[in-house]
Amino acid sequence: MSTRAETITLRPAMMQDVETVFAWRNSPFIVARGSFQKTVTWEEHLQWFRETVTGSQRKMLIVLVNGQPVGQVRFDRVDDDTMAISVYLIEGHTGRGFGVDAIHVGCDILFSDSSVARVVACVREDNVEAQSGFCKAGFVPSGTGHCPAGHLTLELRRGR
Repeated sequence: MSTRAETITLRPAMMQDVETVFAWRNSPFIVARGSFQKTVTWEEHLQWFRETVTGSQRKMLIVLVNGQPVGQVRFDRVDDDTMAISVYLIEGHTGRGFGVDAIHVGCDILFSDSSVARVVACVREDNVEAQSGFCKAGFVPSGTGHCPAGHLTLELRRGR
């Protein structure tokens, strides 16, 4: 954790977060930085969010700064031993170390709550800020990955 006055905490996403996460997901700031750079419909989001909150293939945590929701850390199952991480913070909360802290805390929660051995991050090659954040959080480049073209694969193993 950083030495900032602000406190970073994470909590599990709940159905009550569905509208907030939808607004975040479709904000131009987040869309521009995303892998697919497209918005989603309410119907697509609602179905996906229900599956996320109630299913076993994803774990979503809401990032709070001083108790205020400012983003999410999500883990999607790749295989029995691996989950892929996705992180975003809303505009105005980036570039201040919150993302690095959120990645640290989220991975600690995942490793303590599961038997997952590895977390992979698929980061766009042109997203230098995200690459830096994941490296500061302990992720290292990986030659093997599950990432689409135009992305780097970074990984963090249990016990880092």
